[in-house]
Amino acid sequence: MSEKAPFEGGYRGDAQTSGAVYSPTMLRLIFAIFCLFTMLPDRALHAAEPVTIFAAASTQQAVDAVIGACPEKAGVTCRGVYAASSTLARQIKNGAPADIFISANLIWMDYLTESGAIVPNSRQVIAHNQLVAIAPRARAPKIDSVATLLDWLAADRVALGDPAHVPAGIYAAEALTSMQAWDRLQGRVLALPNVRAALAVVARGEAFAGIVYATDAQVSDDVIVVYKILDSYHAPIVYPMGQVAGPHTPGTEDVVALFKGLVGQHAFRDAGFQVSK
Repeated sequence: MSEKAPFEGGYRGDAQTSGAVYSPTMLRLIFAIFCLFTMLPDRALHAAEPVTIFAAASTQQAVDAVIGACPEKAGVTCRGVYAASSTLARQIKNGAPADIFISANLIWMDYLTESGAIVPNSRQVIAHNQLVAIAPRARAPKIDSVATLLDWLAADRVALGDPAHVPAGIYAAEALTSMQAWDRLQGRVLALPNVRAALAVVARGEAFAGIVYATDAQVSDDVIVVYKILDSYHAPIVYPMGQVAGPHTPGTEDVVALFKGLVGQHAFRDAGFQVSK
């Protein structure tokens, strides 16, 4: 990442060239203020710098709730950056200034851990999710079996997170493979950059079928769940969290603890996740 350009302005004069005159009292006051700021603890000097959380797009509602509690519960401000886990992991690997990473699967957390970008003993699975098939609310079919589901999916385009790298799409492709339908349906897949994009495409009626997380489906009034996909068709959907290695913003450990504690559990449960205890 490029470094910030140095400040090119600055004060070009001095007391003589600018005509400024300082009394002894004013000089003592300036010196006292300077000493006060140099003695402030490092945390106070950086109090305005937020703890940065890179989180899978599907966790935004829950993470935003924890972020809202950070000032009171952890004494720091926080900000969230949301995208596909793969996109965020690559950005962290390339030096993006993240303090905490929350992935929608183990693959991308392992990717960063193996590269030394995650503090190993900070990792913990904090939530679980489920896959569901969705349709626009006005075009919802009645699906009562896997066979009916597959016939419906084969009739139109199917919006998914990109199965090449987006966890929700990877789980969906795995489930359809287990149902012996991936070869049949692969040509109908709309591969989107993250699961929220897949949700949006169905909500707008640009596709009449989609496979997303259960938690995504409940944030939109424009879609309806038509089928819950059994967990046995794919690997467990887990959300591991880890602290990014290297220099980090003061207060990061406190925010990690917040996610692992009751505040995080309540936030994820309220957003529809199953919570690890």
